[in-house]
Amino acid sequence: MQVLFENDVAIVSREQGFIRVRRTSKPITDAASAYGVIDDLKDKFRIAIPLRERKGWGLLVDSREAPISTSDDAADPLRPLMSEMMLEFSRVAILVKTALGVLQASRRAREEAGFGRAVVPVFSDENAAIVYLRTEDPAIPPPRSSRHG
Repeated sequence: MQVLFENDVAIVSREQGFIRVRRTSKPITDAASAYGVIDDLKDKFRIAIPLRERKGWGLLVDSREAPISTSDDAADPLRPLMSEMMLEFSRVAILVKTALGVLQASRRAREEAGFGRAVVPVFSDENAAIVYLRTEDPAIPPPRSSRHG
């Protein structure tokens, strides 16, 4: 693992076959500081991992240490950042700590898909997420039977 950069809310590292963005446990207390920290993260991410270098790599958004939030408003400053960070990666996965986290993150991922973005799979098992990111060819579901009856 090679740490590319970090700030108060995230540590970004390059690992075998994927980039990990690990959220720290530091809470974002107000919108003004949120946007400052997020802009810093966005700028550093663009420099460390330009779009042209993302193909063939996976992106793991590791939010297991993120402070628990009961408000969807807390995620608002992160949405533009996440959208930009996910661009051009071959695969993206979100890693959470709990079953409730899987439910919340899956709901948010479906909402984002409503805006034309791909649905991002959510995992609570780190090994399963890593296997998904490192898989070169996505599993193709078997064709549906056309027989009726």
